[in-house]
Amino acid sequence: MDIARHFTLDELKHSNTAKTEGINNEPGPSEVEALRALCAAVLDPLRDKLGKSIVVNCAYRSPMLNKRVGGVANSQHLAGQAADIQAPGVPVVDLFKLIVQQGLPFDQVIYEAKNATSKWVHVSHVDGANRGEIRVAKFGPDGRPQSYPLIAKEAALAMSEPLTRGSTPALTYEEGEDEPVLAPLPVPRTERPVAKAPTKKVTARKALAKKVVATKPVPKKAAANQATANKAPAMGSAKKTGAKKATPKAGRASIAK
Repeated sequence: MDIARHFTLDELKHSNTAKTEGINNEPGPSEVEALRALCAAVLDPLRDKLGKSIVVNCAYRSPMLNKRVGGVANSQHLAGQAADIQAPGVPVVDLFKLIVQQGLPFDQVIYEAKNATSKWVHVSHVDGANRGEIRVAKFGPDGRPQSYPLIAKEAALAMSEPLTRGSTPALTYEEGEDEPVLAPLPVPRTERPVAKAPTKKVTARKALAKKVVATKPVPKKAAANQATANKAPAMGSAKKTGAKKATPKAGRASIAK
């Protein structure tokens, strides 16, 4: 099944380990779409520019296969977003530099070289979220990767491989851990959980202080003024409606005749 101009689905799901050990390595619909995007954005343009065939040693890895070969838990191979490639007759460092030079939309491109013959390029693409990281894998004496330092574009384009005498030895590939553990992508602002305002704890002392303030007596001066204000209408009313004290009229004295 062709999913790109130069690549088939069989190539992109092939794995020597899966074939030898009978591991199911069939991608699902979302992984197939990711492989299609990887080819359209990176692998097909690279093949056109190179003018030679490109060998995909490993692209998609099922969870079982990834665990079997020691891949990192969030490997981009699991999502169908990465491929380990070589090009017959082309130094691996030149293939690596061509990807960088052409400005292809990669998420990561890593130069992997365990020894003189075991070399390949790991390249990935995340539709709409590429970081453009350029890295070089550093391997220890046991052949396992120790680190994947970032390098600048200028440093990548200045890289070279030691010249070999006679014919160039055939390249080999070792399926296994071949990418750093990725940090999770930032959550879009609209999807970030809303932080709850911290709840302030009110101590018994503060609660008592608030209660005291609420029941604080009115100052004496203010109370006196209030009392005066309250009495004023009553006094005015008394002046208007109060009756004068009646004094008894003296009666005329009876004169006894």
